[in-house]
Amino acid sequence: MRKFFVKHKLSVEDITHLSDSDSRNIIEKGKLQIEDYIEIETYEKRFLAQISDILPASVEIQIVEDLGERKSDFIPNITIIQSLSNDSKFNYFIEKSVEIGIEKIVPIQSKYSLKTKNKAIRDTGYWNKLVRDATEQSRNIFPTIIERPIYIKELLKYKFPKDTIKICLSTEVHEAIFLNEYLENIDIKRPVLIAIGPEKGWDISDIEIFKGLNFQFVKLKGNILRTETTGLVIGSIIKYLKGEI
Repeated sequence: MRKFFVKHKLSVEDITHLSDSDSRNIIEKGKLQIEDYIEIETYEKRFLAQISDILPASVEIQIVEDLGERKSDFIPNITIIQSLSNDSKFNYFIEKSVEIGIEKIVPIQSKYSLKTKNKAIRDTGYWNKLVRDATEQSRNIFPTIIERPIYIKELLKYKFPKDTIKICLSTEVHEAIFLNEYLENIDIKRPVLIAIGPEKGWDISDIEIFKGLNFQFVKLKGNILRTETTGLVIGSIIKYLKGEI
């Protein structure tokens, strides 16, 4: 069954329209007809819907059944653990992460973060608005998930998916290897977790946490990137290798 995303809340018996891009795709390909059933996902829930009309420029649907909450066992292909920075830089990072298709962001307070966990929690509503706007603009199927900010030490209790590739960008660790060399010897199809530190870098206590979690420390060749662009560059490289961009 074909699946589509609708960015607003829905209830059974609601009548709505698919996005312009989804409607155009259905109209041009002609593979779905009036009365066909499709699956709809919103930010929170899943629904069974029926196509009620196909107009010249849009597809109308009616919600017929509530299928429950969105699956919580979703395993993102790429997750970025990002140390909290100032508002403009972190907001930029969120917007661009959505555009390139980063599935999950885990904001953390590390030793040299420019914002505390408690202050960042107050920004989560605005972050989700940025995600919704960027999702609509980029026409992603699913919005990026932004988790509630945590202290870096809370990663010790974090439930990482099995077989996750865990890398930490660090110039502070002597044994860090170049990213391109590391990526040559891994199964890139596995989920990837990328940890990116603040402008001042990781503290030794931060490094010990990542060592305890068996992260591989990597570094980049060439220019030193800003914290808000580093994860985007590495994420784009990995998405390319995965064949997703």
